[in-house]
Amino acid sequence: MVLAVGVAGLLVGTGAFGDDDPGGGVTASTTPPAPPASAPRETPARSPSAEPAAEGLLPFGTTHRYADGVEVTVSAPERFTPAEGAAGHKAENTAVKVDVTVRNGSGERLKLVTVQVQGRDGDGREVAGVFDAEQGILPLDGDLLPGRRAVATYAFDVPPRSGDVLEVGVTVGFTGDEGQWSGPLT
Repeated sequence: MVLAVGVAGLLVGTGAFGDDDPGGGVTASTTPPAPPASAPRETPARSPSAEPAAEGLLPFGTTHRYADGVEVTVSAPERFTPAEGAAGHKAENTAVKVDVTVRNGSGERLKLVTVQVQGRDGDGREVAGVFDAEQGILPLDGDLLPGRRAVATYAFDVPPRSGDVLEVGVTVGFTGDEGQWSGPLT
């Protein structure tokens, strides 16, 4: 509204409405002119594969180094069949697992309970974790001394609507720094 009044005022001031008064004065209409019709614009369709990779996403198998010197590597996801007693898997979803390797490059003991691993589907939605003690799929636990490494297998329940892409985010400690890996399900 303010823009329309401003444009109308500019047009009146420059004489864009013409000289309707034989005495030389300009009269302005109280209705602003209609904006010119613009041609319809087409938005080119983009396929998911044509979208550029998000900055900061790492391919599986790459190591991310956190500010405190801790390093994390996430392996490529592999499909698997959860045991009957596994928690978090629905029959219509695809169960996948990754190995998360944490190397303590800091000078202090690392509480592994502060390593948080989260999965997201190809659309960025969080996916449920699968816990399968029979197959050793349990989160990291205990303490990790400087210079040592620990490996744990994490599993996720990926719904069919998400395509064949998995993203895994790993946060170490309470700094908010999250390494993010992404790639196709194998």
